[in-house]
Parts: sequence; structure tokens; C-alpha cells
Amino acid sequence: MNCPKCNVELGVYNRNGLNIRYCKTCKSMWISFPTLQKIGEMLDLKTQIVNPVDMEPLKIKEELRACPSCSSTMHKVFFNGIIVDKCVDCNGVWFDNGELSKYFSLFMKQPAGVIDNLVFLETYCNPERKAKQEEQNLSSQTIELQGKEEERRAVSMNGFFMLFVILVLGLFAWLFISITWGFLGILLIAVMVFTCMGFKLLKPQEAMVLTVFGKYVGTLKGAGFHWVNPLAQSVTPFMPISLKAMTLENGKQKINDELGNPIEVGIIVIWEVKDTAKAIFNVNDYSSFLSAQSDSALRNIVRTYPYDATDDSGKQTLRGDSQEISAKLKAEIQKNVKVAGLNIVDAKITHLAYAPEIAVAMLQRQQATAVIDAKRAIVDGAVSMVEMALNRLKADNVVNLSDEDKAKMVNNLLVILCSNKEAQPMLKGDIR
Repeated sequence: MNCPKCNVELGVYNRNGLNIRYCKTCKSMWISFPTLQKIGEMLDLKTQIVNPVDMEPLKIKEELRACPSCSSTMHKVFFNGIIVDKCVDCNGVWFDNGELSKYFSLFMKQPAGVIDNLVFLETYCNPERKAKQEEQNLSSQTIELQGKEEERRAVSMNGFFMLFVILVLGLFAWLFISITWGFLGILLIAVMVFTCMGFKLLKPQEAMVLTVFGKYVGTLKGAGFHWVNPLAQSVTPFMPISLKAMTLENGKQKINDELGNPIEVGIIVIWEVKDTAKAIFNVNDYSSFLSAQSDSALRNIVRTYPYDATDDSGKQTLRGDSQEISAKLKAEIQKNVKVAGLNIVDAKITHLAYAPEIAVAMLQRQQATAVIDAKRAIVDGAVSMVEMALNRLKADNVVNLSDEDKAKMVNNLLVILCSNKEAQPMLKGDIR
């Protein structure tokens, strides 16, 4: 088949179950209507596609092209600004580069626009890319709350400097009282007491969220002795917010995997507070919030994968792809707790086992599978050895065997090689 435009041999696009002829030079494509229907099944269509062959041909002066399949004259049909070539005999359509995306955009819920024919097939008809795109869309969907706060640094001063200032004020208060200016001395003492309310002490990896009359004014960070606005109060006065990396372990959960088998799964999540304002104001208790979201993410991930699969299936499993599963679990939890200002450092599966009610049955199945695999390996090796023996005997002209002798030899060798016990020699003859 040659391209009716370039007169070069058409290449074959054979991916994702599609077998399409296309020109490597101009990127035009020859597609039969059943293949068009198959492409339509892969897309999100709002209406059924129309077969161009069933439409009335246009009468134009442009030279008609020959069908690349049967060499018949193709006719042109009109689709809302799109003109394509059709062949009534082959029930096929010739799409110039860019016309395939235009054609399907008429029927898609979200039109693709004008793009290269090959790019259109790779983008919209590739299950792996569509799955990744859906996964990215899901990962981009985060919990949204009204009135979200953003962390900002609180205005503070060195506490020792302010302590020196208070001592100076105390000296002036003593002087005023001693020279009978008692009112000014009492006023300075009141200022000193009020100023002392602004001292804050922080240890390493601690923070305080400060509010003034209920309004968030900033977060105090950094180990040391600080002084802030005396009217600023810590939201957690008795226990500062810890910025250290912490560990969450919710224990084992019983979850059904993709195949419906109940399994016990336990995870450990290493996390830290990244945005103190979100952690305090966006959720009621960020520790409990993290625990609930971790359980939810674990269930969502586990139920989409089987516990185990055969080696030749090529499918990801909970047992065999722990690193990939942990990475997806971490991303899922991070997506859920982003609104709480938490950062997930790591998430790993620490316990994975079948539930007790099916553990014995699954162990028997694994043992049976192992025995079958071992027998298969033995049989494959025995057959190859028998074949090698027969070929060597024939090549070296050691002995000429008839078909009956070969059958007996094959039978004896297979019995010896596949048997679980060693062969015992037997002597035939009269014993006297």
C-alpha cells in the first residue's frame, strides 16, 4: 500500500490493539471504519461517530485520489469544516495529518484540538498515559477549606535586651519613688509587669502560634529567649508545637486486596509540621487528622493491587513492589494532609500478611504453585536432554534406531530423568 499523496510505502502503526496504515512522510493515515469505532471506544465521546462512507460525496474540482488499499477512486465528504477522503469499496477513510483529531473532536466531550495524527493516537488512545493522567488529576485534587491561614513569622526581639530595658525601668522607678514621685514610679512598675508578659522561651525544633485578640499575628520560631507583643498569646500555651520528625503507627488493618482476599496491613508514617498556621487553624487536631487520612489512603492503595501474582503476569503486587507501593502511599497521604500543613517524610508498609482465616489455604496454594513450577522445570530439562541424546546418537552414527526403539528410549529416559527416585537396574534371565 502506497500513500496517495507521497507515493511512498505506508508504515504500520500497531499499538494498543490498533492496526493502522500511515505515511511516515506526511503522517496521513488510512483507517477502516471498524478501527475508527475501536478508537471511539477508547475516547470519552458524547455521541456516536458517523461513518464518512455513508455520507454524500462532494462535487469539487480537486483531483480525486486513489484508494491505497483497492486502488479505487476515493470521494470527498464534508464534516463541519473537515474534508476527508472515503472509499466505498473498502469502507475506509483517508485522514490527512491533523484531520483525525478534527474528526473525533466533533464527538468528544472535551475536544482535542488540531494535533498530529500520531500524537493524537499516542495521547488519547494509550491506556498507560490515560491512567497516569487520571492519577495526576487525582493527585492534584486536594481538600479545600474556607478561610485558610498561611504561616508568617512573628515580630520578636531579643529577650535579654528587653530584660536589660526592664531593669533600667526598674532603676528609674526606684528613683522616682525615692524622690516622692510615687505615681510615676508605680506607673513604671506597671509597665514593667506588662512588659514581662512578652517573654517567650523556645527549645530547638519548637514553635508558638501567636494571636492578639483572636487574630493570628505570626509564628515564633527559633530556639532561645524571645520577647514579643505582651498582648500576643500562644494558641497552645502549655505545650509549644513540635517541629521534630514524628512517627505514626496505627497498627494492623484488615483490608481486601484487588482480588477480594482479606489481608492484614500495617504502615508507619514519618511526618513533620511544615506550616504551623494550617496545622492549628485548618483542622481540629492535626495528629488525629493525619491518623484518619493515613488509614483512608492505605485502604485506597491496597484495594487496587493484588497481594501476590504469578511471576509472568507482569502486574504490580503489594508483596513484590513494596518501593513503588510505598511511594504511591506517601503521595496519597501527602495529598490528603496538605491542607493541615503537614509534610510526609516517608511512608512504608511494615506488616503484610494474609488474614488468619485464609492464610492456610493461601499457603497450600503457594506450595502447589511451587511444586508445579519445579515439575515444569524438570520436564523441560528432561525433554531437552532426551532431544540432545537422540541428536548426538544420530550425528555420531552410534546406532540406528527405529521409530519404535526411539519411542522406548524416550520413554525410559523421561522416566529416569523425571522420577523422584533413582533408577534401579533390573537383570533379566534365568537364575540357576
